[in-house]
Amino acid sequence: MPSPLRAVGLSAPVRLAAAAPALTLCDPMQNAEAIIRAILHAEELKADYLVLPELCLTGATAGAMLRHPLILQESLAALRKICDATVRCNVIASIGLPYLIGGQVMSCTALVRGARVYAIVPAASCDSPYGFLPETERCLRERQPLTPVPRLAVAFGNELFESNADVREGYIQLMPSSLNATAASFHEVKDALCARSARTGTAIAYAAPGLGESCTSFVFDGVCAIAAHGELLACSTPLEEDPFVFADVSLDRLTAFEPYIADVPKAGRYISGDSALAEEELTRVLDLQAAALCRRLTQIHGRGFVVGVSGGLDSALALLACVVAADRMEMPRTAIVGVSMPGFGTSHRTKNNAELLLRALGCTYREISVVPACRQHFADIGHDEADHGTVFENAQARERTQILLSIANAEGLLDVGTGDLSEAALGWTTFGGDHLAQYGINASIPKTVIRRVVHAAKARFPSAADVLQDILDTPVSPELLPTENGEIAQKTEALVGSYELHDFFLWHLLQGKGPRLMFELALEQLDFPPEEVHRVLGIFLRRFFAQQFKRNCAPEAPKILVSIAPSSLTLPSDLSPAPFLREYAALSLEKR
Repeated sequence: MPSPLRAVGLSAPVRLAAAAPALTLCDPMQNAEAIIRAILHAEELKADYLVLPELCLTGATAGAMLRHPLILQESLAALRKICDATVRCNVIASIGLPYLIGGQVMSCTALVRGARVYAIVPAASCDSPYGFLPETERCLRERQPLTPVPRLAVAFGNELFESNADVREGYIQLMPSSLNATAASFHEVKDALCARSARTGTAIAYAAPGLGESCTSFVFDGVCAIAAHGELLACSTPLEEDPFVFADVSLDRLTAFEPYIADVPKAGRYISGDSALAEEELTRVLDLQAAALCRRLTQIHGRGFVVGVSGGLDSALALLACVVAADRMEMPRTAIVGVSMPGFGTSHRTKNNAELLLRALGCTYREISVVPACRQHFADIGHDEADHGTVFENAQARERTQILLSIANAEGLLDVGTGDLSEAALGWTTFGGDHLAQYGINASIPKTVIRRVVHAAKARFPSAADVLQDILDTPVSPELLPTENGEIAQKTEALVGSYELHDFFLWHLLQGKGPRLMFELALEQLDFPPEEVHRVLGIFLRRFFAQQFKRNCAPEAPKILVSIAPSSLTLPSDLSPAPFLREYAALSLEKR
């Protein structure tokens, strides 16, 4: 059998490959088949090394099952199956699996070649920049270990952004990853791979999880890449089916150097401040939403989607995501059922826009008024319809949710929630009403970004551009109170303040800022009078802490931008906001 490193030390190039086969979550034996196909393909291409995603035998998102004895046993059996099937292969493959070391289950990668396991390398303990880490223990160590294979090192995707990587000129670095995808992750990962290859003097093969991983709280895009000399030599397209890339590298030409960066990317709160990157990220938001919907619909064997379409921004974005998902799955757009549910406060403008949008996109349009059902409900509980208080408003939201869930049940559809991050932060939802759905596709996207994504989508959906623009021009409203001469009477931002301020405060709160600094930064960076900034900050702080009980039982939703779901931000519902409110109360508007 030839040497496993036939090209090392010579001027002849070494061929690196990276792949992210579609997997079946928590089924190691089934995943072994996909991995074998990837190894055989790499062998056909005469690749020397192949990297696969972290925990590719089980799926990185298998949760507590990664520690189950049966899954550990099956993972080892699957690894043996791979070795037996690739006994004549010369490629060295990095295969991720959960493995018991010192009584702890760790995320590991096995280096396999020709029926031999050269090493089992555990993942290092460091944070993930995008939020997700597999539910396994990680190894406490400062340096990446050398492997039994000469001039080969292993690192893991969550180490990619660490600045203290060892310089190892002329080395190959295999980097199995479990990094989830966000709006910014694609260009950030590409830049980080280039920078790391330059600073370490290594050639890096990188593979992130893709199809088959859970979309319960995160999305995965299966990016595979090869980097060397501070450049990206090969890279797959995000969300590609079965991505596989390869490139040749001459190891004796690899040297370490500090990469020159011409422009520092402009900071942005949720979306990049660089116009070109912002355009990419806004498009990617919609693509990642669609990918999550595809995964969920496939999982439940659904026949399509149902969305409550109000003629407002949030439901417009949720509908567009469903359209992109349906197109990707080659389903007819008529499999998307958009339901207009006019109530006591629905204006002619929003009702008309809901129908126009659905018809422009080729979706199925239905109209079901909630007024008769709400009136029956008021009669049943003895509520006076003239009393426009909480019962009057919430009954409409709950009736709409009941309609959507029942249609989903009756027709095998996925009920797609429309609530956004800003509403979740303020608790501006009806508990048991629009607070619920089968999947909350907008839950990590703030209102200000939703506006930008919908605006960018006009070019992607020219047939719906005019109606999308009118939706963008419509005041934000839940439309639960009766109209005034047919016009919207209940304008959200007139009641709680501008979403630009609320989204600003949420971002800085999650970055660890307190009320005083949030106030000062808003005065410095936003164009609002001090009195209004002060007023809205008080509303934000009181509502954010008081409404945690809704977030703690919200529907599953993928993190695409920022998440305040319990999977990302653990807060009890009965947390006291007193320290924040005391600092807020001490703020002074004098001399401003």
